[in-house]
Amino acid sequence: MNSDDDLDDADDEGDGGRLRATVAPDAVPVDLASAFAGDRAMTEAERGRIESLKEQRGAAFFSDLLYAISHRYFPPEIARSMWDEILSHKLRMSGRLGRNACMAVATLDYLSNITGEVRSFTLMSEPDVAELVNLSMRDRMTGLFNHTTCYELLELELGNHRRYGVGVALILLDIDDFKFVNDRWGHQEGDRILVELAATLKEQTRDSDICCRFGGEEFAVILRFTNDPREAFQIAERIRTGVTSIASHGQAMSVSAGVTLCAGAGETSRTLVERADHALYRAKRSGKHRVVAIDGVVRVPDST
Repeated sequence: MNSDDDLDDADDEGDGGRLRATVAPDAVPVDLASAFAGDRAMTEAERGRIESLKEQRGAAFFSDLLYAISHRYFPPEIARSMWDEILSHKLRMSGRLGRNACMAVATLDYLSNITGEVRSFTLMSEPDVAELVNLSMRDRMTGLFNHTTCYELLELELGNHRRYGVGVALILLDIDDFKFVNDRWGHQEGDRILVELAATLKEQTRDSDICCRFGGEEFAVILRFTNDPREAFQIAERIRTGVTSIASHGQAMSVSAGVTLCAGAGETSRTLVERADHALYRAKRSGKHRVVAIDGVVRVPDST
């Protein structure tokens, strides 16, 4: 328990001292605070942890949340209302941007541009900044790179192609009849399938390949250093075969895939994705559970 002298010292030290006297700096990890704000779905374990923290911390809970994200202390008596205001600001920002504005970005914008609470600051330690950067690049559920990062990394590889002639190919994959899984067995079962498919992608691709969740039940694999269409096709085939080991209530899952290679120096990420998407569409129209390459090669799945 703190002595009176300790509390006097805390007052002398400003926010840092008051923080140690009233709030636990590490009570809420930044990723959990971000999830609580709606940046990603929380697991049952995380929901339980949030409820436990609310009970333990009481009025200081929202001070903990704000500190986790901003590294700035706000007293419990104002932290709850400020949290709600930042959530509203986050929603407005997301609407203007047309995509989710993560809670960390919304908090910094709110404190610097709306309230003026912070003008010159270093709000987060380097490890926390690195964690947030990593989180912003990845899909929360699967851990794969997200849609935005996929395009950025694809542009990077195309830049390498233009400068050094390095080959690059792209695979787009879509889970066949995934809506049926969600409708029949629920979204938790669907989430499990997505996580297992992400693991399968990592198992069936090379260390140099870049696996991404492109959106919903669609995935992308950027094949670096690849200029042989047969090699790209074989990797897609390995993935297609590997996915059949994933089952939902006794029914093996399958994917359709489209494959394409960089066509030359004028290639852009958009044109490459469009061709791969066209090949994927042909795979779906051809009966699903197969790979179609941009040159029209169709791989009919084995009878087994």
